[in-house]
Amino acid sequence: MLLVARKNLFSEHTRLAIAVATPNVLVVLISFLLSLYRGWNEKVGGFVEEVDADIWIAREGTTDFLAAASILPTEPLEQVSISGVEQESLLIVRPMAAHKDGKKINVHFVGYDTKTGMGGPIRIEAGKDAPGPGEVIVDKSVIDRYGVDIGGTISAANRDWKVVGVSSGGDFVASHTIFVRFEEAQAALKMGGFATFFLLKLEKPEERDRMARDLGALNPEILAITREDFASATRDRILGEILPILSVILMLAFVVGLAVSGLTIYTATVERTREYGILKAVGFTNGYLYRLVTEQSVVTGLLGFLLGAGLTIVVGPFAQDIVPQFVVFVRWQDVLVVFGVTLAMALIAAYVPVRRLAEIDPVTVFKA
Repeated sequence: MLLVARKNLFSEHTRLAIAVATPNVLVVLISFLLSLYRGWNEKVGGFVEEVDADIWIAREGTTDFLAAASILPTEPLEQVSISGVEQESLLIVRPMAAHKDGKKINVHFVGYDTKTGMGGPIRIEAGKDAPGPGEVIVDKSVIDRYGVDIGGTISAANRDWKVVGVSSGGDFVASHTIFVRFEEAQAALKMGGFATFFLLKLEKPEERDRMARDLGALNPEILAITREDFASATRDRILGEILPILSVILMLAFVVGLAVSGLTIYTATVERTREYGILKAVGFTNGYLYRLVTEQSVVTGLLGFLLGAGLTIVVGPFAQDIVPQFVVFVRWQDVLVVFGVTLAMALIAAYVPVRRLAEIDPVTVFKA
């Protein structure tokens, strides 16, 4: 039966190309959207997850790291003594526009305590591992996209900073982290006596949920939140608005792909009405013919899936090089999801042609 289905498919190359192109385009679109979503998800929340702090303390009402809408007086925080805390550190974060040779760079300007290193660069790729006076460490995404390099200068917070190091792990897709000393960030931003966040590293990290609740209950003016919850809130701020749009696009792609695939299989079935009628006349059952059409649809779907998955893997890195914001992260679980969607589309597309086969009267094919 599969041989018959293959013969029907490959008898007309143009129709076969159209039939395969439909699931191929669908697979490429869904794969790119899913991998783009995964890539953004990894970038946006990854920095907060990798900071060596179990609890983030901010002003009540703060929603996420990217907005950084928090101002805390440092004196009360510095005098806080909390049992079970192994290390604590102050952090200043401000989203702003930096400049390099007239180019605008959206950055998160981070001032951190170079003694503790908490909230500073995640990984040092080159140069110094901590900035000195008038110095800055920039994320490698700034190097890649704007031509900034070690030894050069970058303007931010009304100052020129000498680039002395390159880090990774601080790319938020639409903005990039740059790191200076905490005291210099205070001076540049005129935030003497204030900070954005207070970071706590616990002796027993497994108690962070309880500790966060206790700290919040002690002072209603602060928000004490675990690292995982803060990373999740940061992701939700950006991706929560994008996800509905992606869902609509995916749904439309599925509907269009289903319609074109169904029409292609239906046309091929109608054009072979006489052949199918002869098969029914010599004793082939409707069930056999149903499986025949279904196999044709499934084969075209699988061919489209293989071609589309291959294009996604091959083209993805090139697209990321051309458009750095196009962050591709392909997971095998997502590949299985795309495979399931393609298979479902192929099976549904075969439904209308199958109903057409049931209406064929074997006697009518011999009247001509």
